[in-house]
Amino acid sequence: MAHRRLSIIDLSQDGHQPMSTNERRYWITYNGEIYNYLEIKKELEDLGRDFSTKTDTEILLYSYCEWGTRCLDKLNGMFSFVIWDDKEKKYFAARDRFGIKPLYYYMRGNKLAFASEIKQFKEIPDWTALLNQEVAVEYLDTGLCDHMHETLYKNVFQILPGHFMEGDLATGHQELQCWYKIEERITPLHNITDDEAISGFTELFEDSIRLRLRSDVPVGLCLSGGVDSSSIASLVRSISKSDREIHSFSSVFPSHEVDESIYIDELVSSKNLVSHKNYPTLEGFLKELDVILYHQDLPFLGTSIFAQWKTFQSAKKQGVVVLLDGQGADESLLGYPGMLNGLLFDYARKLDMASLWQFIKWQAHTNNQFALQTLLLALQERYNPLYTALLSLKNFRKFSPKASIQNITEVCLHHISNDLQTLLRYEDRNSMAASRESRLPFLDCRLVEYVLSLPIKTRFRNSTTKWVLRESMRGTNLESILNRKDKIGFATPEQKWLEALRSKPFSGYVTSKQNFQEFIYARWLQNEFS
Repeated sequence: MAHRRLSIIDLSQDGHQPMSTNERRYWITYNGEIYNYLEIKKELEDLGRDFSTKTDTEILLYSYCEWGTRCLDKLNGMFSFVIWDDKEKKYFAARDRFGIKPLYYYMRGNKLAFASEIKQFKEIPDWTALLNQEVAVEYLDTGLCDHMHETLYKNVFQILPGHFMEGDLATGHQELQCWYKIEERITPLHNITDDEAISGFTELFEDSIRLRLRSDVPVGLCLSGGVDSSSIASLVRSISKSDREIHSFSSVFPSHEVDESIYIDELVSSKNLVSHKNYPTLEGFLKELDVILYHQDLPFLGTSIFAQWKTFQSAKKQGVVVLLDGQGADESLLGYPGMLNGLLFDYARKLDMASLWQFIKWQAHTNNQFALQTLLLALQERYNPLYTALLSLKNFRKFSPKASIQNITEVCLHHISNDLQTLLRYEDRNSMAASRESRLPFLDCRLVEYVLSLPIKTRFRNSTTKWVLRESMRGTNLESILNRKDKIGFATPEQKWLEALRSKPFSGYVTSKQNFQEFIYARWLQNEFS
């Protein structure tokens, strides 16, 4: 076991890892934070356990000693860890519910190794980086590669979110299990009133932030100017002591359509924050591209990753170690415009013409280019037997995962288990490259489960997404931000940057869209029918 520590809780050497129990039977190497460790510590103390450190690592280790695999249900946090039982020669490796923290393993012959980054496997003497061609083809077609058990590297796998692996070296037995299924935690709250929904959301949201403010190092904010990060900033200010200095970090692009400075400045002023702005440029992106690729280990889809990269680098310069970020809100609160096409899909399948017409009119105002495609897809499924037959093909579902989605809950679950995984990888590698820790209040398991249990009308109403979040923040002096209908996030002027590169050698590496699709689907059809 080896570990490079970013000290957050108990900064003394007592928190160094690998850490063992007093009798040195159990050993742990662990990445992440258990936010409710103090509550679990009290429970363990009531059971007679004593502790020699003030770390959440020791709490996690003794939670496993006390409850075994059932300890995972008690953990509120982000984590990946491996525990070694030196007496029984058994190992236990687990990953958090939503995959905030990574956990890979390399398996070949009788060799097994775990790591938090794929590049760590280079230290294995006979390691060779080999391309997993099937995963590569899917990535080129869908842009996704972080949602699968397999990776772009042969013989390298990841433990999926909400899964654990345990094995016995003496017998060679090994087992991979799912310990968390979010769909089983959703309890539809059909009869809940608006006031009850808002109150329940506010209570969980505030407690999520309160837990994520636990730290022995400075805590700051990633601030984009959007509803999500601004809501976190507002509550951090109200929860924290009024005289506490709170630093925010933002990437801005003056004179570009993606610039959100006006909203950032408004919030910084009203909440008395210390603002730090970055000004990412194309030249800077090209200069740092190689080092970003090195830290990511895997491809990324665009330049927006650079805005986030600069934000964490800026926090490092200012000595702010922990940052709260708004990642993870869109997936459950219907923040992406295309997600609402699930409603359109439902209306079309049920031939609810009144609702269909009203929704299409709203979509026309939002310039949602996918609305017509979704409508045609829904009608096609209803009336075209060939389409229904194609849906039964394994690879058709694999390469067109959204084609079979028929309601909003499925849309949310799809985003959480697919697209979100890529964003979480960006976030983790960007923050860790700067030795910063990113905490995500919207991915508190209690909050996600609650939101997904709420009726659709509490998340989308009157042509407004994230309705329950916006309403919970009324009266906090964020009205102009809460009333925003546009969505930008940590975006960059990517189109203009690419236009600037058009005359450079970069363009020579880009295959035409037509030829690319012919290549991908030729491979797919060959695999499907051979």
